Amino acid sequence: MIRREYVEIARAYHLLSDLEPQFVARLLPIARDAIFNRDDVIFREGAASKSLYLIVAGSVALETMIDGRPSHVQTLNAGDAMGWSAFFESSKTHFQARAMTQVSAIAFGGGDLRAACDDDARLGYALATQLLSLVTDRLDTLRMQLTEARSRRAS
Repeated sequence: MIRREYVEIARAYHLLSDLEPQFVARLLPIARDAIFNRDDVIFREGAASKSLYLIVAGSVALETMIDGRPSHVQTLNAGDAMGWSAFFESSKTHFQARAMTQVSAIAFGGGDLRAACDDDARLGYALATQLLSLVTDRLDTLRMQLTEARSRRAS
């Protein structure tokens, strides 16, 4: 069960802030606390995607494996979301997430999210729209990193 103070925090998250209050209220009962210690791998690249996380406190490194070694893609902090692929049935994770510090998060099981969205198509559409925005932001971050890497090699 989610701690009471997380309820108000969750309402302010980018992922949930544009949702109608009744949609946020529908999601909170399926939320749970998740705590990770420094250097814990929260999920591995290519693994079955099981949960969507909203980071309450701490920092997480999103990494991709290159030649068997993790390569830093992006740092996520309080207010950020990760594990968006859990929204889609049978989806795999696209990155590895590793706790850089102790991390407190709100977790939503993918099956619970899909069930809530199946019960209310308007919630499903609203959440899918927010998740698409998150995916677009991740792609933009990767594009900038590739452009910078290409510029460094050309110099």
